[in-house]
Amino acid sequence: MYILFLCIIQGIGECLPISSSAHLYFLSLFGGYPPTTLDIEVILHLGSLFALCIFLSGPLLRMLDGSLKACITFRMTEGFAMALMIVFATLPSMLVGFLIKRYFELPQTVLGIGITSLVFGILLLLSEKVGTEEKLKITLRDALYIGVAQTLAFIPGASRLGVCLTAARFLNIQRLQASQFAFLLAIPTILGAVVLTGIDVMHAGHAVTLLPFLPAIFLVCVISLLILNVLRWYVSRYSYQPFAIYRIILGIFLIYLAYIKL
Repeated sequence: MYILFLCIIQGIGECLPISSSAHLYFLSLFGGYPPTTLDIEVILHLGSLFALCIFLSGPLLRMLDGSLKACITFRMTEGFAMALMIVFATLPSMLVGFLIKRYFELPQTVLGIGITSLVFGILLLLSEKVGTEEKLKITLRDALYIGVAQTLAFIPGASRLGVCLTAARFLNIQRLQASQFAFLLAIPTILGAVVLTGIDVMHAGHAVTLLPFLPAIFLVCVISLLILNVLRWYVSRYSYQPFAIYRIILGIFLIYLAYIKL
């Protein structure tokens, strides 16, 4: 049952701007379950990674095709330009992630996650008010701004998707374009997290055996694909405001919980 809850939370939380890591923390804090171990984190993220690759297979193939044509013809293509933007936008997170992993430890607390949820919920709400234009083309400058914003996702309780969408909406990027770029940016980010966490597992002396966890990976993948398709339908018609309001309410509730426990 514990693994089932983890799969559901990961499948939903990773694909919505609500922070999957924060909700996984709540499961251990309020549900009486143990914190997620490194090998479980690898499994959960693998499911999300496979789902994103399937969901974005069209844009990924266009990027691959455009990159190959650019290498052969020495001419810039749309697919190669998008691939370069993803690479450049990923670099800030790689640098910050390396520094945090090596020199810092960011603790998860109820108060910290509450403040983070409240602040980023307000920012997402403001971005929807400010982002009134509907820019369809993402520039390299936009990609770099979004990439820098993504580094804020290392703060416990901050949603990686949420900060990317917030930055994109402040840049007046149309919601569907913003969500697609944010999900494309998630692929190298999650892949890096899987690789680094897998290395940590091996250094700890544990064998990474995927076979017993294939049902869990499959379940996370299926749930993620379902949520991704629902989100694509939703953002083509409506705004991110309900997610922002949810995060604000959640943040206030968690701050209240932290206060009464003083």
